Amino acid sequence: MQIQLVIGEQDSRYLNQLLLFLEKNHMDQLEIVSFSRPEMLLDYFTHGKADIILVDEQFGVDLKELTKYGKTACLCDAASEEKGDGIRQIAKYKKPDLIFKDILDLYAESGKRQRTFRGKKSSGQMVLVTGFSGGTGASTFAAALARKYASYGKRTLYLNLETVGSSRDFFSGTGNYRFEDVIFALKSRRADVRLKMESSVRQDKCGVFYFEPCDTAMYMLELTHGDMIKILDVVSETGSYDFVVVDMNFKLSGECLEILDRMDRIVLVEDGSETANSKFQRTMEALLVMEEQENRIVTDRMCVLYNRFSSSKSSSELLGLKIPVVGKFPPIKHALVQEIIGYMIKDSSIFENL
Repeated sequence: MQIQLVIGEQDSRYLNQLLLFLEKNHMDQLEIVSFSRPEMLLDYFTHGKADIILVDEQFGVDLKELTKYGKTACLCDAASEEKGDGIRQIAKYKKPDLIFKDILDLYAESGKRQRTFRGKKSSGQMVLVTGFSGGTGASTFAAALARKYASYGKRTLYLNLETVGSSRDFFSGTGNYRFEDVIFALKSRRADVRLKMESSVRQDKCGVFYFEPCDTAMYMLELTHGDMIKILDVVSETGSYDFVVVDMNFKLSGECLEILDRMDRIVLVEDGSETANSKFQRTMEALLVMEEQENRIVTDRMCVLYNRFSSSKSSSELLGLKIPVVGKFPPIKHALVQEIIGYMIKDSSIFENL
């Protein structure tokens, strides 16, 4: 089944352009009925129904009255958050794909059960990029990996679950919502998390999909391991992506092991320093014990990437390592983050080894 959308708009040229976009790109998700005269719209609701109702502010109907028939929003020349009575305003002249995301977001908050799926259960891969030590450049490599997958024409999501996310440092795109909207949906029993995520995701010019970080990192503190698992499961179930690159802090716990078990590949980014090597060995020893206790094997999906690896005595490879090393990047000094990502992407052999 599809989301039932009713549109009331007296500007026939605008209405036709909006309908053309929605019908061309999203007819698998929408069932649309449109009206250019208010009396016809009101007559429709004597027998018809809707999930979402979009009506122009000059259409000449009582918006509050329409809320009896479905989740209602107002199409306005210039929009603020709400028009009163809890009715959302939508800027009608913004990009039509952003209006579509508003439609999804309205439906996500309507409290109705999800009706549509964009694809079958994912056959794509979920790749975690993390490190047992901080400051090794794991996030930079995760962004580079996402860009590399996207350059192959693969639908790729960069999913940053760090407490202080860095998505904005790597990607830029237009959108109405941030990752905190996904968190609010998770905490709500009414909101549809899948649709909230679909309405919130943005796309960078390189092709990578991502979420704009929360307005304040405090929101990420509300995100439990259970919430993270829910997000990963929802992303997997949509089947929307060929690759999902997960960038998150590592925490040694049984809950973290459950997250690791959902990954197809786990890339551990290390710098080969004495401190990092010591932490790596002790963490791996603990993981092996936890695997046996929890009856979950995750270390067989792990590999090591050395980043900022110096040829001097300050860096050395781990001795007796039983998981594969996919490659090394040297320290890149006095370079901007996009320049570092560009350098990483050029070394195709490392990506081929993953």
